[in-house]
Amino acid sequence: MITEAYNPMIPNQLNIFLAVIRHGNFSSAARHLGVTSAAVSKAVAQLEKSLELRLFHRTTHSLTLTEDGHELHKRTGPLVEQLEDQIRRSKDKKKQPHGRLKVNLPDSFGRMVVLPLLPAFLEKYPDIELDLQFDDRIGDLVKEGADVGIGVMLNQDSRLIARDFYQLQPVLVASSGYIEKFGEPATPNELLHHNCIAYRSSTTGRKKTWDFRVKGELIQHEPQGNLTVNSLSAAIKAVEMGVGIAAVGIGHAQACIEQGCFRRVLRDYEADPIQVMIYYSSRNYLPAKTRVFIDHLMEHVHDKRTTDLDAIIHEL
Repeated sequence: MITEAYNPMIPNQLNIFLAVIRHGNFSSAARHLGVTSAAVSKAVAQLEKSLELRLFHRTTHSLTLTEDGHELHKRTGPLVEQLEDQIRRSKDKKKQPHGRLKVNLPDSFGRMVVLPLLPAFLEKYPDIELDLQFDDRIGDLVKEGADVGIGVMLNQDSRLIARDFYQLQPVLVASSGYIEKFGEPATPNELLHHNCIAYRSSTTGRKKTWDFRVKGELIQHEPQGNLTVNSLSAAIKAVEMGVGIAAVGIGHAQACIEQGCFRRVLRDYEADPIQVMIYYSSRNYLPAKTRVFIDHLMEHVHDKRTTDLDAIIHEL
C-alpha cells in the first residue's frame, strides 16, 4: 500500500532553484515561472534552510552560486531536465504543438527571408503564437527567454546548438549615376578615393569592415565616407540617391541591378558567402513547438536561396 503521494526527500523548491540558475537572477526566473520575485526569493531561502546550505552569494547587483550551490546544480540539474523532457514528451504525444514561441532574428534578414515563410507555418500550426523580435543587436538567447535565434555570430554558449540555415553572398553596389559621375573602382585600394557608406553595429558601436579576396587571400577594408548608418534599408536608399558605394546582399540589390539602376562593384574581388545559423537550446529534447518551427524553416528556406541578403548585418 502506497502511503506517500510524493518523495519527501525531493524539495519542492528545487525546480525554482534551477530556474534561477537557468535565467540568471530572481526576477527573470519569476517572469518565466509566472510568479513574483519575492516568491522565488522565499522559495530559495526555504530550500537553503531545509538543506542547511547557502546556495547563492547575494549582493545588491549580483547573484552567484556558492560552492555548495554549484555542487547541487551539477548533481540535480541534468536529472530534473531529463524528467521534464520525459513529461513534455508524454504530453506532446497527445497534443498538437502549441504555445508561445519567441524568436530573435536580425531586422532586415528576418523581414525579407524568414517572415515570408511564416504564413504557411501559422496556418499549419494555429495553436502556436509566434513572438518575433527583430533586432540587429546581439542578444543573450537564454537570458532573454528566446526559444530560437537566427544570425551569424559564433556559437560561444555551450547551452546552444548552432545549425546551418542560409548563406549570404556579400556584394558592393553603386548607382549608375554615381559611377557616371565619379567612375568605378578597379581594385579594393581604389575605394579610398570613393564615398563608402558604412554600417555601424548596434551591439559594438564599431563600423563593419568589408571583406575581399585578393589572389586567394582574404583582406579587410574599413569603409571611409561621409555617411554611416545602422540600417540596411537606409544604406540601400542612400545608394539609390547616388550618395556612394555600399555593401549589401546580392538578393537585396538584385532587382535594382537587373533594372540597370545599380551596378555591382569589384565583382572579381567578392568575399566568400556568409553562413547564417539557427540557434536553439542544447537540451536533449526540444518542445514540439520549437522542433516543428525549425523543421519548417529548414524545409522551405531553400525556395528563398536566391534572395541572398544583408552581408552588413553580421549579428543577431
